[in-house]
Amino acid sequence: MLKSANQQLYPINYFENNTVDNLKRDGSVAIIMRTKNRPLLLTRALESVIQQSYSNWHLYLINDGGDAKEVNELVEINLPYLKDKITVIHNSTSLGMEAASNCGFDIATEEFMVVHDDDDSWHYNFLQETVNHLNSNQNAVAVVTKCLVIYEEINVDTVKQLRTEDWSHWQQTIDIGYLLRQNVTPPICLLIRMNAAKQIGKFNDQLPVLGDWDYNLRLFRIGEIHSINEQLAFYHLRASSNNIYGNSVCAGANLHHKYQIEYRNSIVRKALSDNSANYGILHLLLNEMDKKNTELTNKINELNHKINDIQGNVWYLRRKSFPLKTIAAKIRDTIRKWKKK
Repeated sequence: MLKSANQQLYPINYFENNTVDNLKRDGSVAIIMRTKNRPLLLTRALESVIQQSYSNWHLYLINDGGDAKEVNELVEINLPYLKDKITVIHNSTSLGMEAASNCGFDIATEEFMVVHDDDDSWHYNFLQETVNHLNSNQNAVAVVTKCLVIYEEINVDTVKQLRTEDWSHWQQTIDIGYLLRQNVTPPICLLIRMNAAKQIGKFNDQLPVLGDWDYNLRLFRIGEIHSINEQLAFYHLRASSNNIYGNSVCAGANLHHKYQIEYRNSIVRKALSDNSANYGILHLLLNEMDKKNTELTNKINELNHKINDIQGNVWYLRRKSFPLKTIAAKIRDTIRKWKKK
């Protein structure tokens, strides 16, 4: 017997924006920034934070096994702007991206949270617009903005911009169907409500890549991720760099592919182990997908046959029209000769 057959299917939202112990309710933002031996890019990232029009933030800078002296010198240079708004953590050895993020996450108590990688940057109004949005939409667990992808290269001690393009995975409304297939946003675009972040827990340090995708999926489980249709973030890529200045998504493309497969397998494995009835749902979905694929293949084959028939008729008409073209050419030649007389 179905005990809850009369329950509504919409809306289902597990998130309640209640006060959590030790968390502030003052509009403050925890900015988590990971870095390792990239002072040239870190300089730009610090400027991106300092130049924000919204000033109620605290920067958690995690040096994940890199040169502490370089980081300290950059912090010292920017100290007039940072003052008491920065916490620097030096890891003696590299823990990895997600574990490094957790070093800041564990001690952050601000109302909102965002991960600002050391190679990305913001429009100066990013924090202002995103904080305003979450303040006006208490049911949202996070908000994402559009971003511009900037391709660049490192020449000795300078960054050269090569070209730009819009982020191709932008979604005006975050769709779980799309998010299940692939990530919809880099971390630089996403401001998260700290209440929600503490509810879903730490970043997954078992993932050397794709940790942001995992976090976004876990975030989606408890509530809606809103969007702002403004280009307020800049995602920088260096496709040709395989050294310390490379992006994980470019330099580690094979690793991304490997963990995408393993991650999807893990999600399905968990769904099947949690509830054996999911075997039936999965079988039904795969069967429907196979039927649609077969129908599409048949349509394509049918169109190919029609195209081949049309091409055959065109060649036939060309062959048949050749004698007519010869006659027409002779007539034109006769007319030209007649006009000359």
